[in-house]
Amino acid sequence: MKTIYQQLKPEIKSKINQSATKYSTAKRLKYTLMAKRWWSDLTVSELGDIISYGGIGTVDVSPHGYLFGKDIIKNEH
Repeated sequence: MKTIYQQLKPEIKSKINQSATKYSTAKRLKYTLMAKRWWSDLTVSELGDIISYGGIGTVDVSPHGYLFGKDIIKNEH
């Protein structure tokens, strides 16, 4: 099973990596995503950090995005 970090869409992962070089909270988020495997293991705060550091507009995230990672992680099914 891949980690959430490995499942991120490339453009979101790239923006988080760029932010991780500038901000310690983004670096912490990156390591958190490398440690977790299930979307449901994320806290609300961590999801907010993904949206902030991943360059995702809050209006662009659907309810399924918040609940299941739709449009944030790759669909490999």
